[in-house]
Parts: sequence; C-alpha cells; structure tokens
Amino acid sequence: MVTDADINSIKLPVWLWANAVRDLRQRGAGVRESGVFLLGALDNPYPRVTSYLCYDDVDPDAYQFGAIAFHASGCVALWKHCREHKVRLLIDVHTHPSSDVRQSSIDVRHPTLPVVGHTAMIVPRYADTPWWSLKATGVYEYLGSFQWRTHPASARNRRVKLSLW
Repeated sequence: MVTDADINSIKLPVWLWANAVRDLRQRGAGVRESGVFLLGALDNPYPRVTSYLCYDDVDPDAYQFGAIAFHASGCVALWKHCREHKVRLLIDVHTHPSSDVRQSSIDVRHPTLPVVGHTAMIVPRYADTPWWSLKATGVYEYLGSFQWRTHPASARNRRVKLSLW
C-alpha cells in the first residue's frame, strides 16, 4: 500500500483547482480565511486529486472566529466522507489574507494530518489569485516532529502539479 511518505507528486486537475479557488474566495468573502480538503485515491506515488470538500461543509463552525478552527466533529465527518467515497485526504488547503504564503507558527505547529508526507498548501489574498497557476501558492510537505519541507514554485519537480485531467 502506498503511504503519504511515498508520494513523489500529486496531479491537480486545473478545472477542479479553479472550482476550489472559487469556493475558497466565496466562502472567505475577502475578509476571513477559508479552506478545502483535496481528495483522491492514494494508489501510486503519483496520485490525482478527484474531488474536494470545503472545511465548513464538514465543520459548520470552522470559521466562526474569523480564523480557521477545525473541530473534532469536522474530522469525524471528513473521515466518514473519505470511507464512504473510497478517497483519502491528499492535500489540505487554506487561505492567508496577504500575498505571504509562508506557514505561520500556527500552521507549523498544527498540521491538519500529522502524518509524514502529508501535503499542505496556502493560497494568498483570501483566494483572490489566478486559478490557472500554482506559482503564488505555498506548498509544504510534513516531515514529522513539526518540521516541514517547502516546495518552491521554481522547483522543477514540485510536489503538486496542475494537470489537464
């Protein structure tokens, strides 16, 4: 079985990313952070995102304080959805208010899925960003013990790559 640590890169269909960015933008309304979970089968070292769930679809209280606070009830709903649809969490994505997509100290200390190899992305300006590119998006890989690897936009073999399908 392939694990998160075995991932070389993740394919993200551009049409799905465009829809996710639109939902992030709408749900954040230009005034608060929002997030989505990108889901798909983890059946080889090059998995493909096939669907997504917005944080507030599985945790209606995720945005109640202006910043994201994802609760245990949301985790239960997320894992139930994954079991029922035979998908796994491949990437968690959230927005930041400015163009700075570096991880905050909260991001570093609170990985959504604290499993070696898990991927996190940060989208700038409450998702007021182009959906046809990931150049402005921060991409991070969890290494364990609250350590992360940054996958810069300039990297040829970036962990997350937009694809046509």
